[in-house]
Amino acid sequence: MVRMAALRGRVLRRLMATAAILGSAGARADLLYFEKGGEIQASAKVEGDRVEITLPDGIREFARADFKKIVPGYSPEDEWPRRRDLARPGGTQDRYAAIWWAIENGLAIEAAPEIRSLREADPGHAPTARMAAALDRLDEPRRAPDASAFRKALGVSMEASEGPHVLLLHRQADAEAARRLALLERVITSFYLDFAGRGIELKVPDRKLIFAWFSEQSDYLAFLRSQNAGAFATTKGYFHPTWNAVVAYDSRCLERHERGKQASETRRGELDRLRAAVERMPARGRLRVAVGGEAPRTLGRDEARSLLGRLERETLRGETLLDLDRLAMDEGTAAHEMVHLLAANSGLQSRHDDFPIWFQEGLAAQYEVVRGGRWAGISRAHDLRLPDWRKIQPTPALEPLLRGRGFGRGYQRDPYAEAWALVYFLRLERSDAYLRFLDLLRSPDASLADLPPGDRTVAAFRRVLGDDLASVERDWHAFLATAQTPLEHHAPPTDPAPASPPPRAR
Repeated sequence: MVRMAALRGRVLRRLMATAAILGSAGARADLLYFEKGGEIQASAKVEGDRVEITLPDGIREFARADFKKIVPGYSPEDEWPRRRDLARPGGTQDRYAAIWWAIENGLAIEAAPEIRSLREADPGHAPTARMAAALDRLDEPRRAPDASAFRKALGVSMEASEGPHVLLLHRQADAEAARRLALLERVITSFYLDFAGRGIELKVPDRKLIFAWFSEQSDYLAFLRSQNAGAFATTKGYFHPTWNAVVAYDSRCLERHERGKQASETRRGELDRLRAAVERMPARGRLRVAVGGEAPRTLGRDEARSLLGRLERETLRGETLLDLDRLAMDEGTAAHEMVHLLAANSGLQSRHDDFPIWFQEGLAAQYEVVRGGRWAGISRAHDLRLPDWRKIQPTPALEPLLRGRGFGRGYQRDPYAEAWALVYFLRLERSDAYLRFLDLLRSPDASLADLPPGDRTVAAFRRVLGDDLASVERDWHAFLATAQTPLEHHAPPTDPAPASPPPRAR
């Protein structure tokens, strides 16, 4: 296995050597901190006083004064062509490191041509050969499964849309169904390339995988109850092993989002009435303005237009944050459940109890991160679960997690945050041990196979990471203590804080 840290270092040195050139590429910004609260990571363009943020539903325009801080340089789509081109003169190792960076950052599909190009240039490079072979398998056409019985069990009629590897059952608009299919296909490609690069070649099922997307939570819950799966009523998505399918629901139906939408509509109605009044004003007229959240005042036409523009942008800010919060939850859930489906159908997990539940959930959680409406890739610092981890008191002990404490009773925040955190640590900081542990879980030898599940997991973990679990626990906690998202790493300062080790922004 190629050591990723060394490869990243070589490519990073090349990037640093040309930092001045790259820094002049244009006025782009990707970390945005609103003056009135809230922050997003999304592709943005700054032109004078105008800031255009590109989101899944189009461009949203703000003023520069709406932001407390803007930081350029966190758009993987923009960075990938430069990384790829800088790595090519360095040969196989640098090119492979750039490919791995792309996969980790959600750009597996964009990296596919480079994988095949590197295979042609260096056929003997085993990790690239495995990745290219995985792409070849994924390119083979797949048949749609017979989902008639499952569709009847869902309890509501649904449309069917298909991607190369997914049959999506849904009640959404065509554009939204296409977006969900694109997300799932991207997760699938990333899943196979990640494991191929690590030396695990997985089969691609000959039939498309089934994903059902309810528009109402009530229909989702009714389906769970009909399947004697009521214990999972607190979940947003569920992999049903008997049907070999995933079900999830659209969180726009939830009260929080309904309230946000209604508040926005009310505010926009108020601002529309104000705009109409402003447009009727004579050039030198004065208008008494009284809108919610603002002190009543008498303004001239230009002043009223300026106030109106600010209030409209503040409303847009609230809508944007609410929309991105929903996408982070819904698309993160979709990616998570698709990984469960892939693990069961690719041969990664031959039997349902090969992996302890914490490992199943922790692995799936590595694929959850969505930033600015964009799937962020694999094992990124988790914008949702990292704060959950920090809230756990006292800091979790390792062995109870290995034994599955807190799992088996539906979704609970803390155990899932612990599972994400441990797999995150293992993949990034103990990658060799992570693979050996995975191999032992998949193919336990005689000394492990007869042990009770909890003992088997602990014994396998000790075999690859050593008997000193206390030391591993300390390293795990220390790693998470310095983990930060890019938005956290660059956040505008608040109160002065004591010096600490540099954080890892991923």
